[in-house]
Amino acid sequence: MAAVMVTRARNSRRVKQDPRNGPQAEQKTSNRSAKKPTPRAEETPPEREPGEDLNGCLGQVEEKLVTLALEEEADECVNVAQSGLCLYRQMHDQLFEHQKDGVAFLYSLYREGRKGGILADDMGLGKTIQIIAFLSGMFDAKLVRSVLLVMPVTLVNNWKQEFAKWAPGIRVKLFHGTSKKERGQHLHRIQTEKGVLLTSYQMILANWEQLSNCDQQAFIWDYLILDEAHKIKSPLAKTTKALRAIPARNRILLTGTPVQNNLQELWSLFDFACQGTLLGTAKTFKMEYENPITRAREKDATLGEKALGLKIAENLMTIIQPHFLRRSKDEIQKLRSDQPPGSDGRNTVELPSLPRKNDFIVWVYLSPVQENIYRNFLSLDHIKELLMTTHSPLAELTVLKKLCDHPRLLSSQACLQLGLETLSQEDGEDAVGLMQEIQKVSEKVLIQESGKLTFLVDLLAKLREEGHQTLVFSLSRKMLDIIECILTQRRVKFMRVDGTVTCLVEREKRVRDFQEDKSYSVFLLTTQVGGVGLTLTAATRVVIFDPSWNPATDLQAVDRVYRIGQKENVVIYRLITCGTVEEKIYRRQVFKDSLIRQSTGDKKNPYRYFSKQELRELFVLTDTRRSLTQLQLQSLHGTQRNSDANLDKHIAFLYSLGMFGISDHDLMYTSETSHEEADDEEAHQYIQDRVHKAQELVQLESQLVDTKKRTKH
Repeated sequence: MAAVMVTRARNSRRVKQDPRNGPQAEQKTSNRSAKKPTPRAEETPPEREPGEDLNGCLGQVEEKLVTLALEEEADECVNVAQSGLCLYRQMHDQLFEHQKDGVAFLYSLYREGRKGGILADDMGLGKTIQIIAFLSGMFDAKLVRSVLLVMPVTLVNNWKQEFAKWAPGIRVKLFHGTSKKERGQHLHRIQTEKGVLLTSYQMILANWEQLSNCDQQAFIWDYLILDEAHKIKSPLAKTTKALRAIPARNRILLTGTPVQNNLQELWSLFDFACQGTLLGTAKTFKMEYENPITRAREKDATLGEKALGLKIAENLMTIIQPHFLRRSKDEIQKLRSDQPPGSDGRNTVELPSLPRKNDFIVWVYLSPVQENIYRNFLSLDHIKELLMTTHSPLAELTVLKKLCDHPRLLSSQACLQLGLETLSQEDGEDAVGLMQEIQKVSEKVLIQESGKLTFLVDLLAKLREEGHQTLVFSLSRKMLDIIECILTQRRVKFMRVDGTVTCLVEREKRVRDFQEDKSYSVFLLTTQVGGVGLTLTAATRVVIFDPSWNPATDLQAVDRVYRIGQKENVVIYRLITCGTVEEKIYRRQVFKDSLIRQSTGDKKNPYRYFSKQELRELFVLTDTRRSLTQLQLQSLHGTQRNSDANLDKHIAFLYSLGMFGISDHDLMYTSETSHEEADDEEAHQYIQDRVHKAQELVQLESQLVDTKKRTKH
């Protein structure tokens, strides 16, 4: 009898100790065990009746063996960060400490009955693994049956591979591809037999109704999880509306950039995650939270406005904190250094230390051709008239932005408008009409027409000579075409990925080849495509050829390289032309970043560098031979750079390439915010009343939404 019980305990342990076996495998083993015939006593008749002492001894041994088996089985599972959720030790011990805390946070949302939350860790800290570990524990505890996981199409295969690697016992199916029948079969199986369904944002648009039903009845998912969740930053977008229509008991959003442009985006994410029960209506949130916080970040804000904005931001953080978890790479590294692995007595996996990162703004000059065209464009009557109206200047700003990169990016219409279908001999003896096909223009002409390109070509040659692999990001495919043309003529081995590479297998092959083959010295990528979901840690240098209006876009590109797995020091080069619209764009980025940091808990302050008026001066070309921004930043951070002899030598080389100077983008947020208080009791009371009123309004509106939902169900 004891032998049978020990065997059963061992079988049970064998299933539970291997995280590759999910609850389905456990059930199958249990079923197989149940089919085995039970031995009958008469098959092995005892030679004699055992005495009472022998029976007593057998009973004690049997009891001890069962106890040991149960203790060993219990030891196979670990309570993650004392949250109450258990993971198999084999999985648990492979997680970094911050990932265990992330799993505990996700479980706390479920345990405390919160409708959803946002995991907003920096890119490269393993949000994917945290979700898989959390779902593994939830499936094993039978607390969840059906999960719908939505992501950009480029990440579908990556998620599938990670599930197979970390939790192959969980049934995972794809709702993707061209076969409607296959998609329907996969959906029905997950809905009826439990598991995880992976799909893309594109699929959601056309199929949200199918995903909301099962066998002609409404279907409610246990979890709806969105990766790269800033895709729903606009509540009026079709994708956001489609996702809102899919019923789910719980919602989790994953994003490394919870705010990209303004606080309305933060409201949209929390309104979706918490199903309208946290931050009230968009109108109230804008009036009570966004407006005072934004105003406080402007350079010309009064002391009272700054104090009010600070208190409102603190109150906002208090409200969202239970639903929001964000850790930066710097935070994790600091915790790692402060608390050595194993100091708490637990088995821990040491988080690899990230190397140094130097993030430079390189201030380059416009070429003579660029500056001449730029000034001519600003002098057009069309531009003067535009500034007198309320029409959007976006199209005109786009022309200026293209001019900063290369005049050959201009459209045919812009060339005709400026009389640039041919260039005069005054523009150089090798000048070629701007509407000429790029392939028919010499390498020399292409380079001399762009100050940025002149700098880039010399930089890439130096980095190649030193054995570095470099990523070059641009918002424009045509700009990549120009760079590709030059690299080809110079016989430089390079790789390229942009929106035209639609086959995921081909895209993954190019990434793999670059990672494994050091002879590829350059990887050309469009920021929109290459900046998301790729790991390119073989590279140690990144060039952002043209800054984005959205600071999060450039940050995503940088994080392809600077992430867990990077072993070498990383240098970033953001190329910006002096005195142009690009310099204003960068100043705008700083303003947005300060707003994001203030509202998501980071109290680092970029000195409120710029006033509102400065942010509007986009149609003015200032001195193109120097950068006021560079001079301002140099006076603030000139002595703070983290460097060494090799980097100092490299910086000296950069200055030899004929540019104005460099700034340290990564030192922008190195000063603590000063806590500005109102200067009298009356003002202090006013601020307290405003904060109380704001919180009360959003709570009342949220409670009303929650009551309606409960009544409906």
